[in-house]
Amino acid sequence: MTTPVWVLLVSLAITALLNWVSVVRGDFVVERITKPTFMVLLIGLAWALHGEGRVPGAPTLPPLLVALVLTLAGDLALLRATRVRFLLGLGAFLLAHCAYAWAVLQSVGPYGFPWLLPPALLLFGALFARCGRDVVRDAGSARLAVFASQLVLGALVAVAAWRGDDVVVLGALLLAVAATIVGHDRFVLERRWAPVQGIAVHHVAHVLVVVGLLR
Repeated sequence: MTTPVWVLLVSLAITALLNWVSVVRGDFVVERITKPTFMVLLIGLAWALHGEGRVPGAPTLPPLLVALVLTLAGDLALLRATRVRFLLGLGAFLLAHCAYAWAVLQSVGPYGFPWLLPPALLLFGALFARCGRDVVRDAGSARLAVFASQLVLGALVAVAAWRGDDVVVLGALLLAVAATIVGHDRFVLERRWAPVQGIAVHHVAHVLVVVGLLR
């Protein structure tokens, strides 16, 4: 990896830690700065990795940029989210996950039976059965939007597992975990550590998907 990539990775790690600490401490000013900064740096990382030269089977850059820009929009919407802002953020994330699926479909996975598909779908199904359905049930008027988001995440996990890249599959599963944590905290039961858990898993998931597709 080139020096710019290493600099971006270190910057991402520092920004993520600052953001997590700000969430724990309730420091909204730092959170408002670091949350979008993380996604901007991740966009830069995707650009830098792509600029190093496409690895065989890697997707083109546009779908990844679309996914990351939409995720940035969703993150901004969820800062002190009212009901309307939450729904806008949910819509942005749903479209971002569709763009990720587009990127994964552009990649070239290994030939043969997709051995990652059954365990990945089993894990996603277990997550939905344990927590996801409670989120959908308690989402009230947002139930349809939440269920649509769950369906898209399930499709992303399936597509990633079908292509067979374990890093991307892990990232897709963690995206589902992050969404479930946020939804469960908002609609089912508020927990003290849920906000920082949700954003930490969210950050790790996006890095895994981007690096997994472009490494």
